[in-house]
Amino acid sequence: MSMILHMEPRPRKKGSYLLTLDDDRIVPVHEEVIVKYKLRSGMEVEDGSLQQWILEADTKMAYDQSLRYLQYRARTRKQLCDYLARRGFGKEAMEAAADKLEGYHFLDDADYAARYIRGKKSDKPMGRRRMAQELKARGISEEILQTAMEGYSEEEEQEQAIRLGETCAKRYRDLPAEEFRVKVGRTLKRRGFDWDTVRHVLRRLQEEEEGQDEN
Repeated sequence: MSMILHMEPRPRKKGSYLLTLDDDRIVPVHEEVIVKYKLRSGMEVEDGSLQQWILEADTKMAYDQSLRYLQYRARTRKQLCDYLARRGFGKEAMEAAADKLEGYHFLDDADYAARYIRGKKSDKPMGRRRMAQELKARGISEEILQTAMEGYSEEEEQEQAIRLGETCAKRYRDLPAEEFRVKVGRTLKRRGFDWDTVRHVLRRLQEEEEGQDEN
């Protein structure tokens, strides 16, 4: 059992207070915890309660920082937890904050994956394998990934590769034929298209070039 000697606002931490206990411990808590449990100087508290208050305070601060982090763009749960870890939050507070955000749909890995795929198809053609690797690196689970990838068929992948190939063809059109093929092929490979797709695109570009020459 410990006694709260006094409470004071925490410097540069809006909404956070420091409780000084009679055993010389200083415990950070959020003002919502103070209101919720009616904390006051001279009040005796059990250690178990202190730990709960600390967790609630950390969770509240983690949640508030998460909202600011998420206001700029969507993130995955892993990206959010990595950010909070860098900010010094413990695992329990991070997970509790992430759970709360998911409950409000501010954090949604399935929606993130679907939006990511749509965005890449629109702005930056990329192979299915590369796209899956990037989503996995962002913490998207295998189950969510499989569902999301249903929105990017093999036929669409071929179309994306052709679109990228045609863009490259304009950029490298003045190069010698062999160098042209190398440049276009490397670009397609870097974007995650397999060799069969790369060869298909190169054949198509060659056929289009030969057709123009005949005309």
